[in-house]
Amino acid sequence: MTKAPEACETKEDVRAEIDRIDQALLRLFAERHTYVTRMAHIKTDPHEAYDKARIDAIISKQRKRAEELELDEDQAELLWRTLIDWNVNYEKGIIVARKRMG
Repeated sequence: MTKAPEACETKEDVRAEIDRIDQALLRLFAERHTYVTRMAHIKTDPHEAYDKARIDAIISKQRKRAEELELDEDQAELLWRTLIDWNVNYEKGIIVARKRMG
């Protein structure tokens, strides 16, 4: 059962809720990863994996969303840039491997 932050009375209560959220985040990252993988199979050139205009738009959108949620925009940007960098490298690897195999 989910507890609101103010209903958590012990460190264990808080940790249990953080663990629950972390598990949900991991499921969402896994789902997101399936789409990143699909995108890598759709793209035909490794250079397509890095799209500066698209990345800038994503970062801008996430910064705005973070602000609306009263989260630190710089931390949100750092998180998204890390995720995007990982995805770009992952996509490039798949595309390059596919091109080598012909």
